[in-house]
Amino acid sequence: MISFSLCMRFVDIKMKACILLTLLIIFSGCSEQPVNTVSQAPVSKPATEAKQKSSEAVLMAGAEVTEDGKSDYNYKPAGRRDPFMSLILGLKEKKVAGLTPLQLRSLGELKVIGIVWEGRSYVAMIETPDGKGYMVREGVLVGPEGGVVRKISAEAVNIEEVFTDFNGRKKTKMTVLGLRSKEEAVDEDN
Repeated sequence: MISFSLCMRFVDIKMKACILLTLLIIFSGCSEQPVNTVSQAPVSKPATEAKQKSSEAVLMAGAEVTEDGKSDYNYKPAGRRDPFMSLILGLKEKKVAGLTPLQLRSLGELKVIGIVWEGRSYVAMIETPDGKGYMVREGVLVGPEGGVVRKISAEAVNIEEVFTDFNGRKKTKMTVLGLRSKEEAVDEDN
């Protein structure tokens, strides 16, 4: 019983000390004196010389500098790429809604499993990694980069993709999806 009352008294003293310390910290930061403002030091002679040298460099570059040190330089973007465009190819926000299953898969994931002659043209069957097959004719969109089936022959499907390189020029890439892989074609010749 005695030890319990001593423990409670000790806790009471600690709490009072914490409250007193907190009040002391709060009120020691407040004062009636105004805050000192920082005044700018006068410009030294070496600093003005450096400013004049930089002004001369700007003048040599073809822009004029006014007396207050400002330049009338104008950026001319003609013939230069946009510095705010991404250099990483294909880094665009792509819409996913409304795309066909063949447009959601990269060309490397697709496999040609059959090509048949249907009246006037060839029709190919392309399989996705999940095992589903899709009939494809010329002109069908394939792949996330907007590839278009340009030609279907008896042995392969040619897909053309148009993309923009980092300089902003339009380029085309032709991808050929073969009916048989090269290893299968070699094995059948033996």
